[in-house]
Amino acid sequence: MKQRRISKNIADQVAELFDNEEPPLLNFAVMMTGGREQAAKDLVQQTFMAAALDWETVGQRPPAGQRAWLRTTCRNKWIDEIRRERRLRDLQGQLLRHHERTEADPADVVVSRDALARCWEVLRALPPVRHQVAWLYWIDGHTSSQIAVILGISPSGVRKHLSLAREIIHRQVGPYLNARLDDDSPDAHEGVGA
Repeated sequence: MKQRRISKNIADQVAELFDNEEPPLLNFAVMMTGGREQAAKDLVQQTFMAAALDWETVGQRPPAGQRAWLRTTCRNKWIDEIRRERRLRDLQGQLLRHHERTEADPADVVVSRDALARCWEVLRALPPVRHQVAWLYWIDGHTSSQIAVILGISPSGVRKHLSLAREIIHRQVGPYLNARLDDDSPDAHEGVGA
């Protein structure tokens, strides 16, 4: 944010106002902030900065009007700070609730275990090469290029075996599977089309 420059004449007038009004305004701010002296000092500083930037309005007032303007502005800045803190506290609560770990639902655990057992059965029943490809990819975490080197087959052959294994698992285990299998394509990891 670009800061406006004020003239020396205005700076001198604001400095005079500061000398006269800072002690009572600081006391007002300390009471308003519940004794938080640093917060009160920050409010007073912000209030006098606002006065300097709006000196055309503030400077035209009589001393009692300037004092009233300073107190009103200081109070409004404190209210703004309270609102900002409340919004941050609410946001923090929302973020904590959003990222909070919850205990697993026993029904979900049972379904997940059942799905895992079914997946193992399907994997064990795959033809030997397809079983090895699936094991190396999903269990050991190798890329299709690494599997091709290990098994001595082409990368496209690895992708084809994975695709067929995925189809069989979807067909036989279907509703029990975690949606993650849909995103576990070797193409998504390597950017290669099957």
